[in-house]
Amino acid sequence: MCQIIILSLMIMASHICSAQPAVEDFKKVFRFDMTTTSSEIIIDGKLDEAAWQSTNVGSDFWQKVPYFAEGADPRTEIRLTHDDHTLYVSAKCYQSKKPIIQSLKRDEYWDNDGIAIILDPLNTRTNAFLFGVTAAGAQWDALRSQTSGINSDWSNKWSSAVHVTEEYWSMEMAIPLRILRFDPTSTEWGMNFVRNNLNDSEYHNWTAVPESFWPPDPAFAGSLVWNEAPKASKGNFNLIPYVAGGIEKLKNEDSQFDSNAGLDARASITSTLNLDLSINPDFSNIEVDELVTNLTRFNIFLPEKRTFFLENSDLFADFGVGGARPFFSRTIGLDSKRQTVPILYGMRLTGNVTPSSRIGVMNVHSLKSDNTAAQNQSAVSYQKRIGRSIIQGMFLNRQGFDGAKSIGGDYGRNTSLEAIYTSDNGQYTAAGSMHHSFKENINSDRGFYTAFAGFTNASWEVFMDNVYMQKDYFADMGFVARIENYDAIRDTVVRLGYIQNATSIDYKYRPVGGNIARHNFGFGNEIILNTDGSFNERNTDIGYTMVFRTRAEIAMSVSNTELDLLFPFSFLSDGAPLPSQKYNFTFINARYQSDDRKAFSYSAEGRTGSFYNGSLHQLFLNTNFRVTPWGNLGIGYQHNELSFPGEYGEGTISAVLGKMEIGFNTNVLWTTLFQFQDQNEFMGINSRLQWRFAPMSDIFLVYIDNYDVFNGALGRQVETNNRALVCKVNYWY
Repeated sequence: MCQIIILSLMIMASHICSAQPAVEDFKKVFRFDMTTTSSEIIIDGKLDEAAWQSTNVGSDFWQKVPYFAEGADPRTEIRLTHDDHTLYVSAKCYQSKKPIIQSLKRDEYWDNDGIAIILDPLNTRTNAFLFGVTAAGAQWDALRSQTSGINSDWSNKWSSAVHVTEEYWSMEMAIPLRILRFDPTSTEWGMNFVRNNLNDSEYHNWTAVPESFWPPDPAFAGSLVWNEAPKASKGNFNLIPYVAGGIEKLKNEDSQFDSNAGLDARASITSTLNLDLSINPDFSNIEVDELVTNLTRFNIFLPEKRTFFLENSDLFADFGVGGARPFFSRTIGLDSKRQTVPILYGMRLTGNVTPSSRIGVMNVHSLKSDNTAAQNQSAVSYQKRIGRSIIQGMFLNRQGFDGAKSIGGDYGRNTSLEAIYTSDNGQYTAAGSMHHSFKENINSDRGFYTAFAGFTNASWEVFMDNVYMQKDYFADMGFVARIENYDAIRDTVVRLGYIQNATSIDYKYRPVGGNIARHNFGFGNEIILNTDGSFNERNTDIGYTMVFRTRAEIAMSVSNTELDLLFPFSFLSDGAPLPSQKYNFTFINARYQSDDRKAFSYSAEGRTGSFYNGSLHQLFLNTNFRVTPWGNLGIGYQHNELSFPGEYGEGTISAVLGKMEIGFNTNVLWTTLFQFQDQNEFMGINSRLQWRFAPMSDIFLVYIDNYDVFNGALGRQVETNNRALVCKVNYWY
């Protein structure tokens, strides 16, 4: 297997090196020549400054969704200009109906009327910055990478405003050049726009992005032409100190006051290379994770939300495949029992060293806990882009420390090498990778290898993914879902390697007229073998989805699973573990999603069928009531009824999720999350009031109230686990 992967990498690398971009017609046909301005532009959304009257105008957008068409209606007009320090962008969006606004929250872009610019300053055709504004003035900024898609958790400091009339709404934004990574010798950037027109359930692009690709894909950007290359910023340095204090009450302990302070710093080493430093970071203001009911035999993967790890995160996080990642930043700051520990400092150097080469260097040091020594975790990655294809490598090192002294034998190291081929038109993709781990006294079975191939066009999506995972591959700084198998009888975890093949085939048909926007037919099959080639598991799904032009959806599917359960496992706390034997079970699934543009929207999903040697009936209900534009109230309920024969038990696992969002304006937002889940015996409230008193500068007031839920003598009871009230202030210098 190793030799096959090496050969595949060599063949792929030679193909990559000979590949040349061929979709340059986009740069020629879609071209915007920009001029310099010396007059003042006041960012108020009104477009009444003299500078806008002398700029070129871009229009004639293309309809992207629900189907591809020339001449998008209603009309959109864009203008751009610049001075020595700032890129100015404006848009006039004609609209006969009142814009649809579903939230005033920052980064909630796609469910609102809005317009966004996609900027690819280095002409990579793979990575881009995105800056968007909704018709209510809420900002959205994000990073886009070819391998991981859009990361909306990235944020930076820029300004914008909107102005709404009966005939149109207009937008102005000022983007400081210092927050962009660009080549100061280049006069041509990749650029596109995407406009959300929700009244007609449409998305529009400035360029003719092919139907099978998502609108922000920079591979199909046009050309933003500068009259002279923008100058590299000098002395670009930001300080973001914070102070926090609060009262916390832990279970069986007295209330106590705690305070904290720290500093984040950002510096541009070059116009394309950025240094981030965090000292004693605090994440109390980060949105809490939503609990997930897990009815699988393996751990689940939750996304990273901490801002320090987000910019250029694809340089580390995109190695491997979905269920097997050598690097997963959520493991940083956790001890061996998955409890959070303080981080002393973090440092990241990321960006481009040449227009086609990127590097990433990271070092984070977390403090010790009662059961884990202090940890120093480092990552180094290099990525070379040739056309739309990538060759990349990474080295990871985790080292235990006792004070300032490293602990011998307490380490974990990983190496990764990947090649990802993407054809110039984006329709064909292929990838291969090799990964190895190094730990004390482990000298064999310590690698995993992947191979991937895919095809996409307007009607078809076909993908095949293969993974060969050896049992002693350890991802101390990563995540591997299937390698640890829990034995419920012996209360222990057994590591086993596996061979996995996943194939999916999807067909889409888009009627030009009528009430139906799209028909989707899908087939998926996953086969897992033990490393000796014996059968372990098969999952097969056949589904159909009908999407209406009103954005409502109806979906139906049938799923069949066949598996050889290697170790006893229990889904119920009061039932005997299911025996190790072969199982075959089938589910029928149905789902309906109403038009989410309405003030009241809902979704309902049901699943019923056999489950191992018993049955499982599931019901998911979600409702949302919106008061335009300032309020959202959502309630979700999940019901899982499991029934197994005899001693294996029966029971119900339920969960309730309540969300409230009140936007007093785009700078003052109050969000509250209530969660109850009896699988984890947890009930909690997280309520956060945020006031953005200056650009990227905030005051947070966060209330946390968590409870343990248990079965007592009087039935289901709750007991306080921890309660806290925290105030945090950060200011962006």
